[in-house]
Amino acid sequence: MNIDQLPEVLPRFLVGILGERLRSEDIKFEPIVSNGRTNAEVHWLFKGEEANGASAAIIRYHKGGHSPLHLHTGFELMYMLEGEIHTSTGTVRKNDLVLLKPGSKHESWASDIGCIGLIVWLEPVKKLIEPYI
Repeated sequence: MNIDQLPEVLPRFLVGILGERLRSEDIKFEPIVSNGRTNAEVHWLFKGEEANGASAAIIRYHKGGHSPLHLHTGFELMYMLEGEIHTSTGTVRKNDLVLLKPGSKHESWASDIGCIGLIVWLEPVKKLIEPYI
């Protein structure tokens, strides 16, 4: 999927005033350089400092992308828009909706086709260095 198709894939995603639809030219991906992630980019919809710790983003993992083991301190809701990602708890595919509860742990790595997901975090995640249990 190219970035121009993303607004059509999203279910009538409205930004700001009702009726203002997210446009491809509004989506600006930047590399994710925090928490040890690799081959991943993010377009922030809003960040924790703007919303009392809650964040939302469109995240793109390229082939070989990886998110190391981390702990969810709050709920995470993820909707997979395109592709798939493997996690230590299972594979998430296009059109899957995943709710992770506070206290859950996992790591993720992109499939050979990569993925694009819409993610909402109620609180920041914490990177862990211990092996997954």
